[in-house]
Amino acid sequence: VKGDLMKDFLSQFQLHKKGLNSVLGDLESVIMALIWEKGPLTVREVHAKLASQRDIAYTTVMTVMSRLAEKGLLAKAKEGNAFRYKPTASEEEFNHATRGKIIDALLGAFGAPVISQFVESIGREHPEKMEELAQLVEEKRRNGDA
Repeated sequence: VKGDLMKDFLSQFQLHKKGLNSVLGDLESVIMALIWEKGPLTVREVHAKLASQRDIAYTTVMTVMSRLAEKGLLAKAKEGNAFRYKPTASEEEFNHATRGKIIDALLGAFGAPVISQFVESIGREHPEKMEELAQLVEEKRRNGDA
């Protein structure tokens, strides 16, 4: 069962990629970043921006934006003959929720060993962060969050 859980987990999260690309496709990431930066945009506006940087079909942009709306990442509102797409969450909110889902999936699949591995990795890769981690744990305990 754990093998299946890991396979499902890895199919959702592309751990070899950084940032948005770890949870979204490359074009999805570019489009989301553009809409977070510029605000609500139409497919035509997004296509114009992307087409100035690369060869891309209008229908490709339309399909990806429709999929982002189906996934609940973009909301669309009719404006004349077009739809204007806006993010359903800020970039910060999306990143926070994504980190939470990744951690929850790891803990659900592997439990306590994930915590141990995390602490071990911090100690090995960023030993200067160990004290910060200890302080965060203590603060959570004091506040009754743990």
